[in-house]
Amino acid sequence: MLELNVKQSGISKRVLNVLYRKTKSGKIVKRVHEQYLRNDIGCGLDSCKSCQPIEGHSLTNLVVQISSAVPINHAIILDSSAIIRFHHLFDNFKFTSSPPSYKSMYTLCYDSPDRKIYVFMDDFHYETHLDRIAGESEEERLTRSLITCAKFYENHWKQLSIIPIIVCGTAVSKEQLKKQFENVFTLQEYIEGMEDNTDLLDKLAVYSAECDGRGRILFPEYLAHDMIQNGIRNGKFKKATFQVSRENYTEAYVHVDEGTTWFIQGRINMNRAVNGDTVAVELLPESEWTCPQKVIRLRDVEEIEMKDAVDKEEDKDEEEIQRKKPRMEDKIPSARVVGVIKRNWRQYCGMILQPAVKDSTRVLFAAAERLIPRIRIETRQAEHLKGKRIIVAIDSWPRDSRYPIGHYVRSIGVAGDRETENEVLLLEHDVPHGPFSDAVYACLPEVPWHVPNESHRKDLRSLTICSVDPPGCTDIDDAFHCIQIASDRYEVIISSLFFIPQFYFDLRLSINHYFRPDTAMDAEAAHRGTTVYLCDKRIDMLPELLSSDLCSLRENVDRLAFSVIWTLTSDADIIDIKFHKSLIRSSGALTYEQAQNRIDDPSMSDSITMGLRTLLKLSKKLKAKRHANGALTLASSEIRFSIDSETKDPISVEEKKMLATNSMVRFITM
Repeated sequence: MLELNVKQSGISKRVLNVLYRKTKSGKIVKRVHEQYLRNDIGCGLDSCKSCQPIEGHSLTNLVVQISSAVPINHAIILDSSAIIRFHHLFDNFKFTSSPPSYKSMYTLCYDSPDRKIYVFMDDFHYETHLDRIAGESEEERLTRSLITCAKFYENHWKQLSIIPIIVCGTAVSKEQLKKQFENVFTLQEYIEGMEDNTDLLDKLAVYSAECDGRGRILFPEYLAHDMIQNGIRNGKFKKATFQVSRENYTEAYVHVDEGTTWFIQGRINMNRAVNGDTVAVELLPESEWTCPQKVIRLRDVEEIEMKDAVDKEEDKDEEEIQRKKPRMEDKIPSARVVGVIKRNWRQYCGMILQPAVKDSTRVLFAAAERLIPRIRIETRQAEHLKGKRIIVAIDSWPRDSRYPIGHYVRSIGVAGDRETENEVLLLEHDVPHGPFSDAVYACLPEVPWHVPNESHRKDLRSLTICSVDPPGCTDIDDAFHCIQIASDRYEVIISSLFFIPQFYFDLRLSINHYFRPDTAMDAEAAHRGTTVYLCDKRIDMLPELLSSDLCSLRENVDRLAFSVIWTLTSDADIIDIKFHKSLIRSSGALTYEQAQNRIDDPSMSDSITMGLRTLLKLSKKLKAKRHANGALTLASSEIRFSIDSETKDPISVEEKKMLATNSMVRFITM
């Protein structure tokens, strides 16, 4: 009965896998683990009637022809060498499957809903599982597994007029695989058959450039990982973050211990480290210690003529440059990089430099971040990309290359264009600014929204409440009420939403009526962290329906809030405090200047104006009390850009006026 139940659950058989591992002490340990082979693992094709439906990622729309190299309906099976070597290419939207290195592969396989990719668990399928052969290498086993899977799919899809093809990385791999399976193509062949393949061919050219070694070794070889780890343990090496000097791009510093900093000078000692990398450094003998040059060296200044240095190997190395010998008392502990433990590479915004040779495909890229070295890329679009802001990623930095080798990712726009420069600013500062996903919008309340019937909320809609904010503010997060209730007693109410434009850690406490934890909106808010303001626009942390409507204390509409009710004396001494979830209705949404004009106008005596005057008096006394207790006000002048309403271009810059109402709001709400 037990065996019958197991087979009914989809398990066909049990196998034992035996592995031999070498421990740190050098002993050989035998490990045996059970593995269950299943008969219910689907092929991943939506239209396949033989397999169970697949939730999540699956293969759809295989009738679309991607490449003329394969003119029939097909699915791509990637060789492991193609994944490892060419993983950057699969980020391109033209590919419907894209597994790069492990992290990117996991993201694109499981976290990207638009990728039409299926991960087939061949090692757990009863028809494709392979037993290990004694003496077989891991590479040989992977090849055997690849061929087995390809033949399985070929037979499985025979009635569907769909064929599997193997895409491999090199011609040598293709020749070997062709002996066992017919439909094998190199990645180069497959991409050449695509339309609008310029971007992909540019990326593919990077790997060809890596193989074009010039023979001249410019940098020392990195030490092996084991040697670095042993050196760190015994104190010979130090692990630190590599920080390039802002005054001289040929100098850097590493903070190895608290209060201890080592100096690194010259390209040789910097040894291909990039700003932000985690490196292993070795202290040089004291006779080789040096000191920073008392000159400012910037790449932009030294390359003012925008000449391409790709093929200029006649440039002098640091050893050939005669430097003034430092005095003994000026020398500081100096070091060299012996290895890179963790790269801090990312995608960089910038521009390509003018090549010295017309129509050259090898150009240098200047990143907007000045601490990043020039990056060599190979592109057939060099002429088209001149004068544009583009994005480039670093792929490698060989020992025989003066510059890191990268590839062109995409174009942002024409340099100097407002939208382009805004995009560069946001990308360089890692500010999430894309549109909200459908999953986030699905978390929003239905519109039209109606005030819920919640008996636990205190109804304050009968009170005169107003807000005071900068001009143009749409996310109104605070509103005030102030009235005299006795001869020496005042009631002050502050109704707040707290979170706009403050940080995410306040968010759940204040808008939990709309906002639930562990949802798509929760994850998006945590990712964005705060609302970001630019001169002509802002990037919301939450969709506009919340940030500028339902969670904004707008005039003459009912809103949910959280209110604190103070009872104060005329000297601003606090007598009583109460907190309530509340329901309010703002009587006025004022700017700082409008509120100040009301206060200063003796002819106005309405309830809003009278409340503002009383609130201003109390805020001044609160301010005096805090200063008497040692509070310090740190404030600097703010500037405001006047923007043309049509062109959105800045017209003028003026200093922001500081009114008494600015201080009133600050000291009442803090």
